[in-house]
Amino acid sequence: MAFTYADVAWLAEDDELGDLWCLTFVRGVSEVQALRRLGADQESIRPLTYDELIDDALFPETVLAGRAGDWTVLIEESGWTCTEADKAQALSAGTVAVLRHDYASDDFVYAVDGELVTYFNPKIPQWRHGSDPDRLNDLMRQAGLDPDDVPGTGAEAPSSASGALLLAARLTGVVLTPEIVKGPLMSGVVG
Repeated sequence: MAFTYADVAWLAEDDELGDLWCLTFVRGVSEVQALRRLGADQESIRPLTYDELIDDALFPETVLAGRAGDWTVLIEESGWTCTEADKAQALSAGTVAVLRHDYASDDFVYAVDGELVTYFNPKIPQWRHGSDPDRLNDLMRQAGLDPDDVPGTGAEAPSSASGALLLAARLTGVVLTPEIVKGPLMSGVVG
C-alpha cells in the first residue's frame, strides 16, 4: 500500500502525542520483548492506556508498546530513550528498528540487526550518518525529505514530522491509527 501524508497527518499535525514524543517500530518482537530490550523491569510491565499514562503523569519513565501487524510500536511521551545509540542497537538485534523522535533535536534512525544504518534530522535530511547513510534516499525523496536538497531551497514536505512519519510508514508497511495509540497497550518503566 502506498501511504500518503493524509495517513499520518492526524498524528503529525494534530499534536495527538503532545509536543515531545518518540515512536519506535520493531519488527518481529513482542511488546514485552521490546520493553525488556529497553531495560524495563519485568515487574513493571503491565497494561496501560495512553490516557492513563498522561493522567497519572507516568512519563517519561514509562514506555507504551502496542502491535501493528508484525511490528511492535513503542510510544514515549516526553522521552527519547529509544533514540540513544545503545538502545537503538539493542532494539534492532536480530530485527529492524525504525525510530522517530520529535522535538528540538529531531532524529530518524534506521537500525538493522544492531547496526545504525542511517540516521538523520528530518529538518536537514542531507546530513545523514551511519554505516550506509544513503540506503533510504529514494524513500526519503518520496516522503518529501530530499537527501540532496540544499537547506531552504527545495520543496518541503508539509512538515518534517509528516515526512518522517510517512517514511516510517513506508518502511514498515504500517501506519498508526488512533486505536493503536489509545490502547490498551503494554507498558514498562525504563527510566
